[in-house]
Amino acid sequence: MRIYSLCIVLFTCFLCVDAQAASKDSTGVSASKDLGLYIGGAYSLTQLEASPYFVGSFVGTPELKNAPGIFGGFCYNFYAGNRSIIRPAIEVVFIPTAIAYQTDINYKREQRIFPATIEFPFSWIYSGYRTKAFPRPKAKPEFGVSLRPVLTIKALNDAQPVMRTSNLNTDVFIGYPIANDKSVMRLEVFYSHGWFNLIGEDSSYLTYSIQKLVRSTAGIRFIFH
Repeated sequence: MRIYSLCIVLFTCFLCVDAQAASKDSTGVSASKDLGLYIGGAYSLTQLEASPYFVGSFVGTPELKNAPGIFGGFCYNFYAGNRSIIRPAIEVVFIPTAIAYQTDINYKREQRIFPATIEFPFSWIYSGYRTKAFPRPKAKPEFGVSLRPVLTIKALNDAQPVMRTSNLNTDVFIGYPIANDKSVMRLEVFYSHGWFNLIGEDSSYLTYSIQKLVRSTAGIRFIFH
């Protein structure tokens, strides 16, 4: 948990530094800041490998139910050279993915898996566009990759099936900056690939019937600077 607390502290420092820099700007130009607030939508692409389970005399197989969701967060741009942006971010993600277990004829029990998470994408972006530059350069498509640690909010996750509380994803994305006189919006489309098998160990059929569960997502986000 220390790494996540450190991320929050660092972002607070970034806000303070950016506010001080803005107060010293005497050019009179209302330039966009490198702090970004964003919202978006995503769809779970979780992969499931499972085997039959027994509930009394009834035999069933876990059924994965991928779902759409929403997320929001904030980020900050750091520039490395003329074409690179380093962008740490914090997100809160809500995607109501579930696994359905049929325990009787015409009856299914649904269990939530990673329905709410806190995520910390750390991105590298190839771009020639700087939000504080004036006059701003002509916008061109941007390309990026991210390393994304994921932490589930345990209070919103069902106790079964037993799962890991953290995950690690890598992202690829394409974006495009859209600017006006006072602000910049970035539109990005992304795919986030999960690397860990999230299922744990337990004697309950809700857990032992699942051999592999890998959480990936895809979606779109709007970043406002």
